[in-house]
Amino acid sequence: MDYDSLLELVKKRRSTRKFKPEPIPDEYVDKIIEVARWAPSGANSQPWEFIIIKKPELKQKIIEYITEYNKLMRKLELLREPALQFKWVPPGYGNASAFILLCGDTRMKEAYPLNKVLQPKGSSIFDSSLANTFLYMTLAAATLGLGAEWISVTATPYVQAFTKDLLGIPKELEIYDMLAVGYPDEEPGPRPVRALEDIAHHDGYDKAKYRTNAEIQEAIIKFSRHAEI
Repeated sequence: MDYDSLLELVKKRRSTRKFKPEPIPDEYVDKIIEVARWAPSGANSQPWEFIIIKKPELKQKIIEYITEYNKLMRKLELLREPALQFKWVPPGYGNASAFILLCGDTRMKEAYPLNKVLQPKGSSIFDSSLANTFLYMTLAAATLGLGAEWISVTATPYVQAFTKDLLGIPKELEIYDMLAVGYPDEEPGPRPVRALEDIAHHDGYDKAKYRTNAEIQEAIIKFSRHAEI
């Protein structure tokens, strides 16, 4: 793959909020995981486990856990000033053909050098490894013409506890995140991204690009808070 093809792919990858009810071929899920298993990981530990969920009753239970948790989060969000509050919308991934739950086996942290194992950095490497494979999943889905939504709330203690109990996930495994995949039923609008010249620093930090607190808040509103989640 050349650079232009890669750039086109990462621009094409978008979060899908609405899915068609048509099922996707099983081989598509296999292809997503085949790409994901080649992701870089700390000490090549490959801590990932992928749980594919297609049964409607299981998907619905997970949605119920998320919905219950989000009721509390909506109340919590009201403590912020209005401009910074997230928009809360009903889950749109119920029609997604499959949920891919990414879990990490915490025992694989022992693969790191001992100085890392004994520090919080060990958990950071573990999380980064899982983040790498999750990104690969999203890119693979995009190449297959699928829509995908990143469901990060599955990692919260409330949703995680109930989901692990539902699916019989061992205690040594932590849920990192979940990806809903299926055929998209919408065309996402353009996604704003920061300009290259604003974020690139050469041979040191360019203090002229340091953002004030007001500029940070403006960026949060522009890039994050107006996105439906």
